Amino acid sequence: MRIDIHLHHHHEDDLLNFLKGMENRIMASLDETLAAVTAESTVDDSIIALLQGLAAQIAAGGLSPADQAKVDAIFSQATANAAKVSAAVTANTPPAP
Repeated sequence: MRIDIHLHHHHEDDLLNFLKGMENRIMASLDETLAAVTAESTVDDSIIALLQGLAAQIAAGGLSPADQAKVDAIFSQATANAAKVSAAVTANTPPAP
């Protein structure tokens, strides 16, 4: 009587499939991050255009006290937002080797 046993080890295939899945998740995450950064650039460009427009209005003849208060609030908020972005970049930038 003869008994043949065939043992197939698929561990390498499982590992390869796992790594391919991780690659897809990482790429999706990078795509999402790129989209967020691109959107942030669009927002930044809009803020720059707004500030340049306000500066032109001020140079053309000044603003009423109510409008000046709005401009002050815009600059205050823009400064706070820039500080948040700067803090996030600093906190998430690895130290130089």
